[in-house]
Amino acid sequence: MIRSLLLVAALGLLATVARAAQPAQDSDFEAQVADYIQKFPYQDTYNYAAKATGGDPAKLNTWAMSLTPTLVKAGEDIVVRTNNDTYYQAAAVLLDDGPVVLTSDAQSGDRFSSFQLIDDRNVNFHNVINPDGAYTLYFGEQPEGVKGEPIESPSRLAIVLVRVEVKDKDDPADTDVAKAIFNGITIDGPSVAEFPELDLLSGFSDDVREAAEARIDEAIATNEFRDLVPEPGDVPDTVSYLQLAAGTKSGWGGPASSHSAYDMTFLDADGDEMHGENGVYTLTTEAPAVEAFWSVTVYDTDRGGFFHPNSDDRYHINNTTAVPNDDGTYTFVFATDCTGQGKNCI
Repeated sequence: MIRSLLLVAALGLLATVARAAQPAQDSDFEAQVADYIQKFPYQDTYNYAAKATGGDPAKLNTWAMSLTPTLVKAGEDIVVRTNNDTYYQAAAVLLDDGPVVLTSDAQSGDRFSSFQLIDDRNVNFHNVINPDGAYTLYFGEQPEGVKGEPIESPSRLAIVLVRVEVKDKDDPADTDVAKAIFNGITIDGPSVAEFPELDLLSGFSDDVREAAEARIDEAIATNEFRDLVPEPGDVPDTVSYLQLAAGTKSGWGGPASSHSAYDMTFLDADGDEMHGENGVYTLTTEAPAVEAFWSVTVYDTDRGGFFHPNSDDRYHINNTTAVPNDDGTYTFVFATDCTGQGKNCI
């Protein structure tokens, strides 16, 4: 997958959705399938929030990941299709009892960092690129005494994913700069007494679930990922409920194109699925025209889009480490054994 920027995210849970926890009481099978598809992004987003916090209310409105900046490792399977050249941080925030304040005190300069904010159905409603200073995230009426920039969340429950670019993980000087930016990002919010509950999908029959999941999978296979990620206000007219569900399943937390762009490739030039046992694959491309940075990352589709452990402990190549061809293009090699395949092999 070629990725052009980075991301940060927030998610929220609407009370109206919680009240709609039971499938539509409609005997029509198609209505049941449509209901499942529409509710899928809400449940999946909630599930990520619950996973990040372990369902512990004490871990809401605070960082859910390690305070030590580290790259995602193969086998951790934190979030589908994470980057491997990014320091991540995350927080599930519940805005019922007051706002949450995010701050970034270290200047990022030419290094990409961001806060990506996602609502309770996995719609990227706001982004802060290279944040500097304070940002107050709130739900409902804007509170008094806002610190820095006010940002209204369309939903009560939110996850903030923070990402900081790592140009070269093997260069201590580079990682020290990235770590300083990461450590300069803080969060402050009220304590929460009870973790919210949400169960939107368990009441559907197996037939409905199987039909809905099949349609979601088909939408993943037949749409460009960028078309599955909405901007605010895009759902359902520009991005359908089915497309939103497909984007959520294939790449939850995917940012709107105003933040960054992703291009996923599953098939070779003949239209066949790529599998490591089939041999060596190559991809030649021009450098993406981006304002920040780009990278190529490989995932194991059999495991749902996570890193597959390999002896090289290498899962990506970015614009800092990639070696260009004489004409300025880049040729990347994908193999089960990179011995003798050059520096652009994964």
